[in-house]
Amino acid sequence: RNANLTIGRLTPHRCLLILDDFASHPLLKNREQDMCRILKKLRHFNISVVICVQTAKSLSKDVKRILTDIVLFPGLSEDDFMELMKESMAGKFDRYELWEKYKVIQDPHTSFRIHIYANKVQIVKSQA
Repeated sequence: RNANLTIGRLTPHRCLLILDDFASHPLLKNREQDMCRILKKLRHFNISVVICVQTAKSLSKDVKRILTDIVLFPGLSEDDFMELMKESMAGKFDRYELWEKYKVIQDPHTSFRIHIYANKVQIVKSQA
């Protein structure tokens, strides 16, 4: 066997799995669930995962801990923002400084992006 992990007989070059409104699903509530285990290992299969949620509160602590990139839009409360920063790897940034930058965003299409491994925070304005 080659060094790459395979799914069946196929090894995808790159794949994107989008889970929309899936965060509160029972399969993600407990880290012992198969889905949580799979999410932690998908990077070995060249699969990136995007979990779309209405609020960060719906994400379990275990899922928050494995986030590598976070994209937020305006509307998150300070408490929810601070909880997300504390429970995710984004806690390595100064969460109070991030909150000051985030809370001034008014345009609903402007995103606040935290790239944890790249040590980068961006405010991306809409093109409209």
